[in-house]
Amino acid sequence: MIQIDIDADLNMVDDDDRNLAPRPTDMTGLSVGAVVVAGRPGAWSWVRVDEITKTAVFFRQLSVREAESHGELALAAAR
Repeated sequence: MIQIDIDADLNMVDDDDRNLAPRPTDMTGLSVGAVVVAGRPGAWSWVRVDEITKTAVFFRQLSVREAESHGELALAAAR
C-alpha cells in the first residue's frame, strides 16, 4: 500500500495549473521542493511541493522518471 503524504483531489488546480490541497496537520517530510505522494488510495501521484501556506499546499505532478531522479520511490515495510 502506498503512503500518501498529502490528501488531495488531483483534479483541483489553481490558475497556474498547480494542484492544491489543504495543508496537512502532519508536516513530517513536507517542505518546499520535497518530492512526496499526493492523492488518495486508487488515484495518487508523485509530486514536487511548490509552496506551503498557512492553509494550503501547492504542488506539481511528476512523471515516475522525474520522481526516481530524487531517490528511492519505495519505503521499507514497517515491522
